[in-house]
Amino acid sequence: MPSWQASVLNRLLTYVARPSVSRGSAKVPLCGIRRRLLEMDRRWLGWPQELKVEHWPLSHSPLIHYQLPQPREVSLFYIRGGGFCFKTPHAHARFLADIMRRSLADCYVPDYRLAPEHPFPAACDDVLEAYRMTLEHCDPGKLVLMGDSAGGNLALSLLLQLKQLELPLPRACVLLSPALDLGITGDTERILAADDPLFTIESLLRLRGAYLAGSNPMSERVSPLYGCFKDLPPILLLAGTRELLLQDAERLQQAVLRDGGRIEAGFYLNMPHVFPLFELLPEAMEARGQIAAFIRNNLLL
Repeated sequence: MPSWQASVLNRLLTYVARPSVSRGSAKVPLCGIRRRLLEMDRRWLGWPQELKVEHWPLSHSPLIHYQLPQPREVSLFYIRGGGFCFKTPHAHARFLADIMRRSLADCYVPDYRLAPEHPFPAACDDVLEAYRMTLEHCDPGKLVLMGDSAGGNLALSLLLQLKQLELPLPRACVLLSPALDLGITGDTERILAADDPLFTIESLLRLRGAYLAGSNPMSERVSPLYGCFKDLPPILLLAGTRELLLQDAERLQQAVLRDGGRIEAGFYLNMPHVFPLFELLPEAMEARGQIAAFIRNNLLL
């Protein structure tokens, strides 16, 4: 049974967060929502203690390096989500600091350009450049690729592109509530019936349109669900059953198994989108433990 904390969070998201992204009567521009989210992120979420931060310049956006005062046995390359339009640096830093402690890791975070000012393929290009720089600082055999939501889209897209370019692949990949099908070709009845406390179909289409800006939603680089998953590293896939994007995760699991790949999937009952980031949820702590165990099992051999 889901925790009482999850029930409270779902209700808060439904009445506070979900209306802010849907246009409704306010019609707040996406850049205005971004400013509000950044302000709330800074005001309400403290920066993790002892987390050291470096910014390394790239062509268009920096690569951020996080370190903790601990031994380093692995490295993470984490692509933050935010609907391709937003970012929450403090929320993600708190989550990553916990995963880093559990995994004895440092972390590389591409601060990619955001839509609608910078639509596709800006984010993909920034992420690839950041990954190339990361390879100059760590062994790909000790590297875990991670991403949540839109960042999960960019992570899987990057993985497929690395294979095509014959660049070194990470040792493993972790995807949290990934948005993988911008063509929205799943079961329409299930999509319309989804009781997602964070997203509506309107908000999903709005963010999708800002990112695509007329690009083909069926291309593999935009919708990596349509890729070939042979010869990829093992994947851990986590999602909540309340998500509008749940089918993306379910279909990825089926596609990876179809192509003979290795994937572990966890679908947490009644959990919202990217629930592992909500540190007050017992289910989030369970998921973080599952992530750390997956990293240990695949890297610390």
